[in-house]
Amino acid sequence: MQTSSSPSEDVPLMELVNLVFVIVGLVFTSLALLTFAFCRWKPGVNNVARINLCISLLSAHLLFLLTQRFLTVIKPYKELCAVISGALHFFFLSCFVWMFIEAVLLFICVKNLSQISSRQRAVLNSGFLIVIGYAIAFVIVGVSVGLVPEGYGSEQCWIKQEKSFIWSFLGPVCFILAINTILFISIIISLNSTLKTLNLEVSRMKQTKIMVFKTLAQSVILGCPWILGFFTDNQMMEILFLIVNSQQGTFIFLVYCVLSDEVRQQYVKWMRALLPSLKPRAIQCPQKRLNE
Repeated sequence: MQTSSSPSEDVPLMELVNLVFVIVGLVFTSLALLTFAFCRWKPGVNNVARINLCISLLSAHLLFLLTQRFLTVIKPYKELCAVISGALHFFFLSCFVWMFIEAVLLFICVKNLSQISSRQRAVLNSGFLIVIGYAIAFVIVGVSVGLVPEGYGSEQCWIKQEKSFIWSFLGPVCFILAINTILFISIIISLNSTLKTLNLEVSRMKQTKIMVFKTLAQSVILGCPWILGFFTDNQMMEILFLIVNSQQGTFIFLVYCVLSDEVRQQYVKWMRALLPSLKPRAIQCPQKRLNE
């Protein structure tokens, strides 16, 4: 996300934070992906965007982590470094495209709560979403390679800063972040007006806390905190940026899996199937004697 070259400094704290939090994010992204793939969902639920967002996040962060851990081995091979930087360019761009698709689906869901299932099947079917999700990133990377083939393979095996080639990544990212921020604000306004019409007599405080958490988590899922990348002029901001954006998969797992009653019930069934000892035992009442 940096628009200018910065002196390369090996800070042990940054390396440790990077290693720990990216691994944590990978673990929870994998759990979310497995949940979306194997959990039984209601017919109206469309998880295509979330599944592919998890796939893109998992691929991008895993390749990024492995590249940084073995950078000294990879760096001498210029062609390999360029290929890796191109692959990172594609995976991270596909992440942002899927964040945009998720924002659009969420916006439609809030605007048309009663018609979301038919609207998704009619307009935003799974095949169409998959084509859009990966084709846009592929076209951008293909055009970038065609115009500036030497723009890949920096010292960190990323996009080079020369000729402002970094904007082949930052341009689409800024556009998507701007649209997602507008959609997110619109979603909050629409959701707030909708909730005011509902009866919130039972557990109002608890529901409010959950809604606030889901709202903050959704902003992370849509990629809004990536804006912090433009203001990483000190180590604390860099650490904050790295922590928040490495945990997108974690927030996806919390919002769509842990906080879902449907998914929690499925987890309980899986745990009971794996560990039969956890199955609740029937309480046997003593039989009454015949003379009582």
